[in-house]
Amino acid sequence: MRDAIISGELPLGSKLSEQRLADALGVSRSPVRDALAALQSEGLVTISPKRGTFVFTPDLRIVDELCEHRAIIETAALRLGIERNHDGLMLGLERSCAAMQRAVDANDTLGYTLGDYHFHNAIVESPGNRSIVRTYDSMMSPLKALRTHLFIFMKEKAARSMSEHISIIEACRVKDTGLAVSCLGEHIGHLADAYRAKISCEEPGKEMRAVEHM
Repeated sequence: MRDAIISGELPLGSKLSEQRLADALGVSRSPVRDALAALQSEGLVTISPKRGTFVFTPDLRIVDELCEHRAIIETAALRLGIERNHDGLMLGLERSCAAMQRAVDANDTLGYTLGDYHFHNAIVESPGNRSIVRTYDSMMSPLKALRTHLFIFMKEKAARSMSEHISIIEACRVKDTGLAVSCLGEHIGHLADAYRAKISCEEPGKEMRAVEHM
């Protein structure tokens, strides 16, 4: 279910049926209920006793706070990665960027979002600090789902995103830590900017109208 939300198979704001999920997965409702409770703790679903269970619908404050949290972790990890593991950092960034470029060439939006995830994960893993990785993983699921939503359902363009990733790589290559951190911070902030711009163009509630799934 987590993968279905992050990939966009279960869109943001969609209503979830325990019974339909159980039938689709070939299990009883009890493990589905437990899984939904776990996903609620990750911020991916909202469970309301009177209304039902829904894939999360982020408001702007939540998105801003998540992006701010993400920027704090990633920029700190990038500083350490450049200092401690420059070769490993560059290898991870360049491989991920190449995968994103192949996805752009193939018009593979989901492939692009996957490459983008690996790019940022390479930054977080580069210092070799397991505590940083655990903290990052625990808060990233809603942002991964939002990123997929922006690229697939809201048609956010990949051109600016690719350019920003390349700028980060070039700054890291020459070990210009200040520039790399600045580029990364601006890049992360653009996720919130894109979401704000898109929903401001929609009628209230239109972009997140609940549709029952599974």
